[in-house]
Amino acid sequence: DGHREPMTAGARSWQALLSDGRARLERAGIDEAETKLRWVAAHVLGCGLLDVLRFLSEVPAPEQAARFAAALARLETDEPVQYVVGETDFMGLRIRCDARALIPRPETEELVACAEEFLRGRDRPVVVDVCTGSGCIACALAKRVPGARILATDLSAAALELARENARALGADVEFRQADLLAGLPEAGADLVVSNPPYVATAEIARLDRTVRAFEPHLALDGGPDGLRTISRLVAEAVHVLKSGGMLMMEIGEDQAEAIEEILCQSSRLQFQRLKSDFAGKCRVATARRCVR
Repeated sequence: DGHREPMTAGARSWQALLSDGRARLERAGIDEAETKLRWVAAHVLGCGLLDVLRFLSEVPAPEQAARFAAALARLETDEPVQYVVGETDFMGLRIRCDARALIPRPETEELVACAEEFLRGRDRPVVVDVCTGSGCIACALAKRVPGARILATDLSAAALELARENARALGADVEFRQADLLAGLPEAGADLVVSNPPYVATAEIARLDRTVRAFEPHLALDGGPDGLRTISRLVAEAVHVLKSGGMLMMEIGEDQAEAIEEILCQSSRLQFQRLKSDFAGKCRVATARRCVR
């Protein structure tokens, strides 16, 4: 069949490593074993996911086999594959990720798309990305809206360190500040406040997938007893920081649309705009405009 059989005594091909790895992960009850292992193999080989197929009959170098074995042991504990390989794709950018911050997720790309649409054509807009985490939103906007001045805040010093690493690696012009939400920011200075805040109800964290609850930072997940604590504070603070006509855009939990609409409508100085659904049809982005005064 054209596949070269490995000649080295005792050395095993990528195909053998992958199929053994899959059996091990399935025994450990790990979901999507094959996809995760292919992701790891692609990372170790420095190739794309589909290109892994070209290497199946080849024998990995000892150093590659060792890296693969170490990654497999981590996957077996249900650690997220993005942490194991140390990066993920977000809006076409390679974002470093580890346990210092949440893993960037596809639904957050919807938030960036909304923000970009609003900012396009504005002259040197000022953007604040609150709860920046890995910095994925701030970095994506810096690359997509080159004229924007972007400030990113987070309470976690460790998350900010990771976000700075991402901005440096991507050549993204972002200013970072350790702060609780919008604390210390000037009145009426921002055209846009954008955020993927913690919005999981405290009691729900225990019911999240083990990959999430055991490995991702709870500070970035826990939105208090009803999941709305951080969002309510952010809405109240954004009123002061936004310019007249400026926008607030937030990612929200899929079952929070009504509650968020109510919070936004209660603010006399914010005009609720819309809820935007993600590719799965769930409401994931809420937007409101600072009333023109």
